[in-house]
Amino acid sequence: MPTRTRSTRSPLRVGVIGTTAYAETHMRRVKEHPQAVLTAIAGRDRTRAEAVGATHHVPQVYAGYEELIGAGEVDALIVVAPDDLHEPIAIAAFGAGIHVLCEKPLASTPQAARRMMDAADASGLVNMSYFALRTSAHHRHLRQLVAEGLIGEVRTANFTLAHGFFRSPEYNWRFDASRGGGVVSDLGCYLFDLARWYVGEVRSVAAHGAGFVHRPHPDGTTYATADDSCVGALVFETGAHATFEVSVLSHIGAGAQRNTVHLQGETGRLELTHTFAGSELRYAPDDGGDFAVLDLPGDLAAPSGDAEFIDAVLADVQVLPRFADGWRVQQIVAAAEAAAHSNNWVDVKERTA
Repeated sequence: MPTRTRSTRSPLRVGVIGTTAYAETHMRRVKEHPQAVLTAIAGRDRTRAEAVGATHHVPQVYAGYEELIGAGEVDALIVVAPDDLHEPIAIAAFGAGIHVLCEKPLASTPQAARRMMDAADASGLVNMSYFALRTSAHHRHLRQLVAEGLIGEVRTANFTLAHGFFRSPEYNWRFDASRGGGVVSDLGCYLFDLARWYVGEVRSVAAHGAGFVHRPHPDGTTYATADDSCVGALVFETGAHATFEVSVLSHIGAGAQRNTVHLQGETGRLELTHTFAGSELRYAPDDGGDFAVLDLPGDLAAPSGDAEFIDAVLADVQVLPRFADGWRVQQIVAAAEAAAHSNNWVDVKERTA
């Protein structure tokens, strides 16, 4: 694959693949950056793409990623497409000398994620595996406190992420096993990324998944389905262990989505609750004292992932999490899926077939 010198063009020309509400969030963040310009977008539905392009005043609108990449009008690309399209889009972009931010999960399989990682490394371009929870100020402060040793080495943990956005019985590619990995891939990837970030590498996984909602295919064909709810456990290389729970069928209330992270260490406990309505981080020392709510430091920086990606391209530096991190998470996703199907503990390892 050809390599090229990273662009330090300012303003940086950014394109977005995707026209969903998630893609529009990325578009707004690009437009907020003083050294970037949203140059082009692409979507399979041309009418939808043109409408979104008009809303965000995007000068170029394409019906497919091939056209956008081939036009040579962007320096960096944000991929917000279905999981099974991440690999061909990213590899084509790297081949054209374009930096890439890819929405979670990095790919639909660990093998595809590995090919994406290898292409990124060979290109020498900036690559970001985007996990939105890492950009939260409260999640960053929690990471800082763990790294500083506030609770000592983490021994046990609990991670949950739940919302009710997909309770309806409508077909959704996320729960079509040929295209998406269901809730383990869609939400579990967030938790597995946080688990690695806060505790360390995961050694093995146990899980139980279930598909509670029937979602008929639009053309009436039968298809293999993926789970919409899953619970499980993780064992880390450090010897620590954790439980996790993910669901797209939950009733959350005003917060819309709820993520919790509970970390029990040698000398204390940290608990984070994060919703769209607000977040709270609290700490209890191991001396029998009550929990205390922790305020965010005044100097804590928590820019959007899009801003960090753009800044990294302009500064000619790599950014975290990168595709290598997305690949590691994809290995845990695959192990969790295998564990759910086998009712056994499954080791996290590279899968080549």
